Amino acid sequence: MGFTNIKIYNGGLKDWKKSGYKIDAIDPLPRYEGRFLTADELLTKLNDADRHNCADENNKAMATLVDYRNENFLKTEKPLPSIKTGCPTIKCFLDDLRDPAVRNKIPKKGLVVLVCETGNRDAVAMRYLHKYGYNNVVGLRTGMRGWIKLDYPVEFSK
Repeated sequence: MGFTNIKIYNGGLKDWKKSGYKIDAIDPLPRYEGRFLTADELLTKLNDADRHNCADENNKAMATLVDYRNENFLKTEKPLPSIKTGCPTIKCFLDDLRDPAVRNKIPKKGLVVLVCETGNRDAVAMRYLHKYGYNNVVGLRTGMRGWIKLDYPVEFSK
């Protein structure tokens, strides 16, 4: 393309902030201290939900998973491991959460668990969803990698 003057800032945004440099946002996210579940806690909740066909007494989902791993994981030719559960799972990309049609699939009642590859993006996704009235969202600490490392139940889908 002809670009010869491109440099990479190795410290990332966290290091930039730590250095005291100014950061502006067009539409800043609200402050929100989201909660995280360990894989053990999620397994317990999903086992309980699965015993009840994933529905409470009002026939609402007891838990919904939002698998928002990036395109390196969701657009693959190999079968992709996902958390095995009878509860609803919504697969999307992080940027898809900007689309009201995608957000409307996520219930505002009942437990919603964000699943990314490592759990590192969950805090941002929780803040973003909180901006739209979601107060029932938690992140999976250590993400899908942690779940797999513990040899917890997965299923493969394309």
